[in-house]
Amino acid sequence: MKIGPKVYWRKTSGEVIFITPQVESASARETDKADDMGFYPQLKGYDPEQLDVLKLEFNKYTEDFRHTISYMVNPDTKTMEFTYPSNSGSESEKPLIDQVAELRQADLDNKDSIAGLIQIVMSQTDAK
Repeated sequence: MKIGPKVYWRKTSGEVIFITPQVESASARETDKADDMGFYPQLKGYDPEQLDVLKLEFNKYTEDFRHTISYMVNPDTKTMEFTYPSNSGSESEKPLIDQVAELRQADLDNKDSIAGLIQIVMSQTDAK
């Protein structure tokens, strides 16, 4: 069974308090907020009403966490936001997995456009 990590964060600011480890084990079981707050020392002492939890898919943001210089949860969208090192300073960006998906779609759109242009040129060449 594969269980993704859970991100515990402050509802008011999006500050990440703790991320549970992801687990891959036949004996693994899902836990809830109460279980985690009683088990992980990093969560003890926090008011459960002030924390929210974001359940992540197994391995979804592995590369993002590896390359980021900071991260938080956007309290409005309840999604992860990452800050990556850049030449022009630190900027908050979409997760790498989302950027890759957008680039793949843009590549497909470009290929369709190029194919369409080739057809237009070929049809004009045939007409002459």
